Amino acid sequence: MDKVPLMVLIFYSIPESLLIFTFGYVILGYPIKTRPIILATLISVPASYFARLLPFPFGVHSVIGLFVIFMLFILICKFPAIQGLIASLLSLSTLIALDNSIYSIVQILLGTTIRELWAMKPIVRTLSGYSHLLAFALITIFIYKKKLFLGGFQNGAENRNQDS
Repeated sequence: MDKVPLMVLIFYSIPESLLIFTFGYVILGYPIKTRPIILATLISVPASYFARLLPFPFGVHSVIGLFVIFMLFILICKFPAIQGLIASLLSLSTLIALDNSIYSIVQILLGTTIRELWAMKPIVRTLSGYSHLLAFALITIFIYKKKLFLGGFQNGAENRNQDS
C-alpha cells in the first residue's frame, strides 16, 4: 500500500498521466486531441491513487494501472484495441525505463535510496520525479517533431496532417 500525498498526486501524477496519453498518441502518429487526453488523465489519476491504496503486493497496482490506461485509450481516446494496447505498453515501458534510469542517477547524486527518497517531504518526492518527466516530455516532443512514430496504423500519420 502506497498512500500518495495530495501534493504528489496533483503536481506529479497529473503531468505523468498527461505525458503517458500524449506519448501514446504521438508514438502511433495520431493527431493530438487535447480533450480526450485531459479526460483520460482525470480518470487515470484517481484510479491509480485508489489502486495504490489497495492491500496488494508491490507491483500489482502497476498491472491495474496498465489495464486502466489500456481501457482509457480504447474508451476515451477511441483507439482500436490493438493500438490501445500498443500505446499503453509503449507509454508505460518508456516511462518505467526513464524512471528507473534517471531515479538511479538522482539517488547517486543525493546519496539516498528510493525508499528514503519517497519517505522524504512530498516536495522532495515530487521534484525528484520531474527529471524523468522532463526527459519523457522531451522525447515525446522529439518524436512528434521528427515524425518518428510507428507506421502502418489506420488513423495514424496520414490523418495527422488533416487535423493540423
